[in-house]
Amino acid sequence: MQHFDHEANEWDTEQKIKMMGVLASKVKENIDLSGSYDILDFGCGTGLFGLEFLDQAKSLLGVDVSAGMLKVFDKKTEDLANVKSENCDLTKSSLEKEFDLIVTSMAFHHLKEPLPVLQKLKLMLRKGGRIVIVDLDEEDGDFHPNNKSMGVEHYGFSKDSLAGWGAELHLKFSHRIINEIEKNHKVYGQFMAIYTS
Repeated sequence: MQHFDHEANEWDTEQKIKMMGVLASKVKENIDLSGSYDILDFGCGTGLFGLEFLDQAKSLLGVDVSAGMLKVFDKKTEDLANVKSENCDLTKSSLEKEFDLIVTSMAFHHLKEPLPVLQKLKLMLRKGGRIVIVDLDEEDGDFHPNNKSMGVEHYGFSKDSLAGWGAELHLKFSHRIINEIEKNHKVYGQFMAIYTS
C-alpha cells in the first residue's frame, strides 16, 4: 500500500493510460454491455480502468486500499454525481452493497489470498451479474522490476487456477487472453476471466 500511496501522483503515465484503455476496450468487445449497470471497480487505483466504463454506469464505485490513489481518483471524478470512492480493504472487511458488474484490472496479483476476496465480490453480485478480472497470465516473476517493494503476491495466474476458483464458488467461468505486453525481451499475456452468478 505504501508503494501505491507514494506513486499515486505520478501513476498516470502515458504507458499505463494506454494499456488500461486497451484492456477496457477488449473487455467491451468480448462481453455484452448494452445495459446500464451499478459497477464496482475493485482495486480502482486512480480509475484508469474503471472510468472507461462510465458510459455503461448507472453508478460506479471505486474501491481501493490506497488513500493516495483514491485522492487522485476523487479529483478526476469530483464533477460526476454517479461516481463515488471508498477506502476499503476487502481482505479485512466487507461492503454491504450490490452490483450488476464488478471489474478489476491488475489488482488480483497483489492479493495474498485471492479466493476469499473473490468470494466477497460474489456476495455483492446481483443475480445474473458478472465479475470481470483482468490480470497477468502466469509468468516467471520478471514482469515487475521489484516484486517485494511493489506488493506482488502472485506471478500472474494460470487458467486452471482461475477455473478452480469458479468451481469452488459455483460461478460460471470463461477465460481468454486479451492482450500481450513485450517487456524484458519476453511476451507477457493479460487475461480476462469472467465469473457469472
